[in-house]
Amino acid sequence: MDIIEKKIYADGEPYFFNSETGEKYGEIVGAIAWPETEEGFLMIAAVDLFENADAEARHIRVLAEANESNIEVFLKRAVELQRHFSPFMGIVRFYGDTTSPPMMELLDRFNRDRRSRSLNPFYLTEAPQLRDSHKVELYARLMRRYTETGRKTLHFCDTTLPSYLAGLSPDEINENVFGHPPVAALGYALAVLSAWKPRRGEKRQEKPGTEIMANANAS
Repeated sequence: MDIIEKKIYADGEPYFFNSETGEKYGEIVGAIAWPETEEGFLMIAAVDLFENADAEARHIRVLAEANESNIEVFLKRAVELQRHFSPFMGIVRFYGDTTSPPMMELLDRFNRDRRSRSLNPFYLTEAPQLRDSHKVELYARLMRRYTETGRKTLHFCDTTLPSYLAGLSPDEINENVFGHPPVAALGYALAVLSAWKPRRGEKRQEKPGTEIMANANAS
């Protein structure tokens, strides 16, 4: 079972350690695309702490996914994934579309019920540039960048996304990037993770013997 631990690198940089795979991530996030005319889709994804020197980019990894048409079951699944991936370090932040009043009302109702049972609410952060007038073009460009044939910096771990993406033409993605929940959720995750940079300077491929200091309570 993948459990993500928060640690501190030798130079003081915080990172996330995957106890199952041994991978080190600079950031890990959730992404959610609402169930409206189709099943909703959510995922957990992460970006590597170290840049791959050959690709001159960081690998992005989709670690888990779920889909569901019932909004209450859908949101409960998102909470379950938060707990699964971060039982000891707090909540993995989820990103998505906060501009839909009906969906936000359903989320508010879900959280009122959780609070009435003394449970923590589920928070949703607005995905980058969703209010930009050129958002379709911006997200379509991002999707092309990471899903182009032969690109080796986007990885899918036991997910159905590759087969789903293979069934869409480039024109479908370019013209309706937000019309397919799996594509939209992947776009939200990529928008966040592709912009991540270490705050203590560039990190390329890790050298053997580099000291790692663990600190599960680091901020």
